[in-house]
Amino acid sequence: MPKTLRELFVDQYRLCALKPSETVAVISELGKKTDYAEAAVAAARDIGAGALVLTASSLSNPLLPPYEADGREVAALLAAAAECDLVIDVTVEGLIHSDVRTRITGNGKRMLFVAEPANVLERLMGDEKLRAVVEAGGRRLKAGSTLRVTSAAGTDLTADISGEDLPITHQWGYVDEPGRWDHWPSGFVACFPHDRTAEGTIVLQPGDVLIPWQRAVRDTVTMTIEKGFITGVEGAGNDAFVLRDYFDAWDDENVYAVSHMGWGVHPIARWSAFEVYEPRSLYGQELRSTSGNFMWSTGPNRFAGRETPAHLDIPMRGCTVEIDGHAVVRDGVLTGEEE
Repeated sequence: MPKTLRELFVDQYRLCALKPSETVAVISELGKKTDYAEAAVAAARDIGAGALVLTASSLSNPLLPPYEADGREVAALLAAAAECDLVIDVTVEGLIHSDVRTRITGNGKRMLFVAEPANVLERLMGDEKLRAVVEAGGRRLKAGSTLRVTSAAGTDLTADISGEDLPITHQWGYVDEPGRWDHWPSGFVACFPHDRTAEGTIVLQPGDVLIPWQRAVRDTVTMTIEKGFITGVEGAGNDAFVLRDYFDAWDDENVYAVSHMGWGVHPIARWSAFEVYEPRSLYGQELRSTSGNFMWSTGPNRFAGRETPAHLDIPMRGCTVEIDGHAVVRDGVLTGEEE
């Protein structure tokens, strides 16, 4: 029998090592996802921890412009969250790329974003085994100098990942360490290559995925990447047209930037999720986490000081991902040689 959302939060809090002496802050938006906020509070009480809900009028961005940031509520959110030990983000779009996230985790607080339906949260719950695979991938990235991605469809992309200061994102779906952020559920590792070093060609094929559009690619699209930016989007079908239309709409060169790159490792995550579930009910974490995907993004990169509300995550099938010539993914399948 499926667990209730409250029961799932209890399980998650145990993974996050929540103690009865600690306090949970739940950041939400007025009138939205109230069942998540209520379950998060009730579960904290079940463990014996304190809990409060911090509700803002709106923290979500539009999917298309016009857009004007409104940060008037941020200072108050930060002041309250700073007094808590674990911050649960149940906003609609998440504070993933915001200053709120950076400042909360920078103060040593644990922060977890929760957006997927309950059955997805339960099915893809993280564990120590998943964490070990993610961490192994992170070590491989950290030790590398060049990331190369190729595919039979024509993808051939390289990026500079050299240096001990390379920013790595490890996502296994829970936060049990000070200063850690994660997204429940998750199962992937990614890095932010040195800015403006990505060069080559990315060829999207039918079955690759566009998030947050929550749909599969239908037509072949060829993207040219020069000095870390998309300089060409070509293809005979509608996908190339709508991608160009989307990028052009923002009138912002930063939307063309290549941001993070990595691969999925979750053994249970399925490519068929957008067919099985109602796509718009999903945030897309299952597709980001599918084992052996190559997942890259466009737009914001806080490590490069680049901000824009326009952001796409694009998991791709059938790619080979190599670090200094050593394949961690071959033709869309994990090699098991991340170490």
